Amino acid sequence: MGEHQGSIFDSRELLQLVIEKLSSQALLFGLAIVILLITAVSILGSGSTLIVAAILFTFLITITAYLFFEQRHKAQQGDPKTISALFDQRLNQIHNDSESFDLEVWVESQAVNTSARDINIVSHQTQKQYRIGDKIIIAFRASQDCYLTLLNIGTSGKLLILFPNALHQDNFIRANQIYRIPDADYGFEYQLQGPSGIETLKAIATEKPLKLVESNFSADGGFFETKTPQVAARDITIIKSKTESVAPQSWADASCKFAVV
Repeated sequence: MGEHQGSIFDSRELLQLVIEKLSSQALLFGLAIVILLITAVSILGSGSTLIVAAILFTFLITITAYLFFEQRHKAQQGDPKTISALFDQRLNQIHNDSESFDLEVWVESQAVNTSARDINIVSHQTQKQYRIGDKIIIAFRASQDCYLTLLNIGTSGKLLILFPNALHQDNFIRANQIYRIPDADYGFEYQLQGPSGIETLKAIATEKPLKLVESNFSADGGFFETKTPQVAARDITIIKSKTESVAPQSWADASCKFAVV
């Protein structure tokens, strides 16, 4: 990963990531401020309130700047978790509040079997956390006939196109039919490789055929995978642009996130 990689993410995206990190600790941070203010007033008197508030404000600006430059450095160095989080932000921008049909995507656990073709589903939407090495099945369903593209941002920061794929190059799906990756036709298992982090699935369905990404299907049935974060960022931007060109009532999206530990 070269240092020029950081240019694929702008300052707004990096700042948003920092704000999300800070907001996750907002309650604890707020409680600490209240305790500090009460302590300062009780010790130094009411006149110290503004001084303490100014110090806290300066501290908040400093920590925000520190986290911003830290995240930028991690992005430039190709840190998988940072890249994955930033890509997740872009995927969240691909959303349609006016969709006219329902779309679902979820993860199911798979029992461990001696045969890769012997798939046994043991749970449905019951887990939000899996361990490295777990075998899972990704499932999706739409309430009407449509054309579906399923993307995966892994914990390594790579973008995979799970559907369509080499075995199912036609991405047309039937209404209310559950599709699974892998199913018995695939001849392999989907085993989580890590590293630990948050994995994101994004399904996008359109009423009419729309090629959202350019992909070369692997001859061995493997999934198409972006080679670099620059290509992944470009593909997500292209997908966003193409969905925005479609009438809101003609497409739908769905997301699913789960932790890998």
